[in-house]
Amino acid sequence: MSRQYRVLCGTPKEHCFGSKLITDQAIGSGKCHRTHDEAFKCYANYLVNVLGYKRLSAREFQLNDEPVLVLTKKMRYGAHLRWGKERGRFMPSGRSGNRGVVIS
Repeated sequence: MSRQYRVLCGTPKEHCFGSKLITDQAIGSGKCHRTHDEAFKCYANYLVNVLGYKRLSAREFQLNDEPVLVLTKKMRYGAHLRWGKERGRFMPSGRSGNRGVVIS
């Protein structure tokens, strides 16, 4: 069996292009991505197309003259989820230390 996980990107549900997800009660229902790279692209797209940020480089974004927003590396971006005890839901992965931050 292959190791399967999902990644939350922090983009509001109405703007996220990920797939629907069922998680444990603490996180609630949301959307997720198959890889950290997909989650990064989703949030970057949200920053530029919805919030109006200007992309300065691969990870740097700026809105007007505000300080530059720097996202973490693509390979580490997002909150890592693993399969729960019940096969149909996901929960935070304790082993990865939940490197990402979930914005609600």
